[in-house]
Amino acid sequence: MPKYIDIHSHTNFTLFDEDRTEVIRRALENKTWLINIGTQFDTSERAVEISNLYKEGVYATIGLHPTHTTSSYVYQDELGVYNKDTQIEAEIFDKDKYRELSKKGKVVAVGECGLDYFHLKKEDKEKQTEVFIEQIKLANELNLPLMLHIRDSEEDLDSSAYQDTLNLLKKYSKVKGVIHFFAGTEKDAKDFLDFGFYISFAGVITYPPKKNNPRTIDYEKIIKEIPLDKIFADTDSPYVAPVPYRGKRNEPLYVREIVRKIAEIKGLEENDLAEKIVDNARALFNI
Repeated sequence: MPKYIDIHSHTNFTLFDEDRTEVIRRALENKTWLINIGTQFDTSERAVEISNLYKEGVYATIGLHPTHTTSSYVYQDELGVYNKDTQIEAEIFDKDKYRELSKKGKVVAVGECGLDYFHLKKEDKEKQTEVFIEQIKLANELNLPLMLHIRDSEEDLDSSAYQDTLNLLKKYSKVKGVIHFFAGTEKDAKDFLDFGFYISFAGVITYPPKKNNPRTIDYEKIIKEIPLDKIFADTDSPYVAPVPYRGKRNEPLYVREIVRKIAEIKGLEENDLAEKIVDNARALFNI
């Protein structure tokens, strides 16, 4: 039995190519399980391949990140190719390919999928919505939970990727899931909880609040309101490493710092919270 679980990591990204085995070994030796998240077909396939190298403790999701549904800049951390002036073509979501991939390893969810309005162009919204609906339908078919990525715009304060995502789920989804790296409002959290979804928090909860940000999030207030049977922690590694590792490459082992912070906010013993999060993972992801 693990002590911790990082429900959203990317050790399948090329940034870990030189020491992936060591990073995963560190996590497993410290009783930390992990789920590697697909963002395109290539990274989904890699997540599945990595999961097959381990008897237990390493799992995969398969899905198409909303920013990859339209042309986007190449991410060196993700695919190993980078040119700030070069864009990659949008991936056309092929449900048949993803369905077949789901049969090849320890796949525990569909995603990460959802809506991302951070750099949204008008024409992108329709495509993101279309692909998200297709992934919801795939999750329904496979009876797998959804791993959600949702990000609001910092400029268009009248829009809400969270509420738009929830409306689509209410219309199409027959399964539940989790919002990773929650960055919504108190109302968003309550609405998703009422719909039966889980909320996961990342390393930013260990940072001081951003100043002069119209969407500044009161994480302490939100975390205090999340029931223990609906809460998770995730690293989103290699990004947003928690204090005391801020500024360094993140990795699944550091999820314990996020669990520690959540426990502190909720006035709980760290071990008790960690055990509850593992229970939640077993319930949602059937692991």
